[in-house]
Amino acid sequence: MTSDVTHSLFYMLLARDRATAIHSRNVAKYAMTIGVALGLNSEDMKELYIAALLHDCGKVALPDKLLKTSRSYTRWEKQMMQQHVVIAKKLLVNLGFPKKIINGIYYHHERYDGMGYVEGLRGESIPFFARIIAIADVFDALTSKRPYRDPLSIQQAIDVLRESKGQFDEKLLDIFLRYINKSYAIL
Repeated sequence: MTSDVTHSLFYMLLARDRATAIHSRNVAKYAMTIGVALGLNSEDMKELYIAALLHDCGKVALPDKLLKTSRSYTRWEKQMMQQHVVIAKKLLVNLGFPKKIINGIYYHHERYDGMGYVEGLRGESIPFFARIIAIADVFDALTSKRPYRDPLSIQQAIDVLRESKGQFDEKLLDIFLRYINKSYAIL
């Protein structure tokens, strides 16, 4: 696996859906702040960055109708959207990406309380990178404009994350919220 392949996949995502690519870049930035705060070594930081940057790369195979809808998903559409992690896993396995990166991507929609998808993992059984990416993913989703809603303010997003603690690894969430509070001077 080379950085050329990673960048090629990112630019493929950018060409396919600019909003998803921008979101992915933001998620990578937020994930890196958690990694730095944890003191991850350089190899782990590199792999976390790749996993976060490519966390939604499976969306390249989803139809525009699904990616750009301005309404709530039907049950079938929600199931289709959830396949983006399965698609990403198949793609990255075939390209020879390390398991740690693939697992970070494949499991980033699992929830700490076990109510997520694809496999309903809970707590520490969710791979470490996936737990980091989940926090970064939700924060950026909340603070970004979506076809179906306007962005929340930083404070509103923080409030949502705090209210959703069962969804996330609390230790990682606390680290991230300290970074956000410091970066945005929120008391």
